[in-house]
Amino acid sequence: MRRRQASQGSEEDSSNLPVFISPSEIKYYTDDISSHKQVITIYNPYAYTLKYKVLCTAPRKYQVIESEGLVKAHCRIDVVIRHKNPAAEEASTVDKFQVQLFEHGSSTVRGVKQVVSQVLPTSPKVPNPETPLQQLPPPDPRVPDYIEGGGGGGGGGRVDPLVLLVAAVCGLALLLPTWQVDSSTLPPYLHLTIHQKLVLAYVLGLVTMVILHF
Repeated sequence: MRRRQASQGSEEDSSNLPVFISPSEIKYYTDDISSHKQVITIYNPYAYTLKYKVLCTAPRKYQVIESEGLVKAHCRIDVVIRHKNPAAEEASTVDKFQVQLFEHGSSTVRGVKQVVSQVLPTSPKVPNPETPLQQLPPPDPRVPDYIEGGGGGGGGGRVDPLVLLVAAVCGLALLLPTWQVDSSTLPPYLHLTIHQKLVLAYVLGLVTMVILHF
């Protein structure tokens, strides 16, 4: 009893062979004559030859070229399905194709897959293609690579006069006498404290870096 059940189970498993077809849905557009002929591809990834058969729920409406044939191992075959007269009143009608696979020389169905067919009134609009990219023109040798007065590095740029003025003021201020340290005949308001000179020295260092950057 167990052997009989096991044999029945193996037969059921052998008939459930995965079927690989692309696409799984085909569409016909009444306003596009080029769409009245569609192609489905049957793949055979297995190590043996398969036989295929294409059936349809409305065979009078379609013409299938090579509705039966063989697909060699690790190969594929294209099946052309032409709609004879896709009318607008059939837009709501959905037909189905069934692809059956057999082992070569056997009449036992090993795999089945359906392909849906539909008629639509208008074809989808194709989006406008994007403008192709083009190469930029070469740089003009007469135009300098830098902008005068700008801060972009690379040397050769013109230093901002304000930067030079700040550097000169800081340099002259550091030459003034220090309050309660240096003796000088200059008025007291021209004497700077040590803290003030430290700030001026720091500013002069920053300005010097900016000048060297040019």
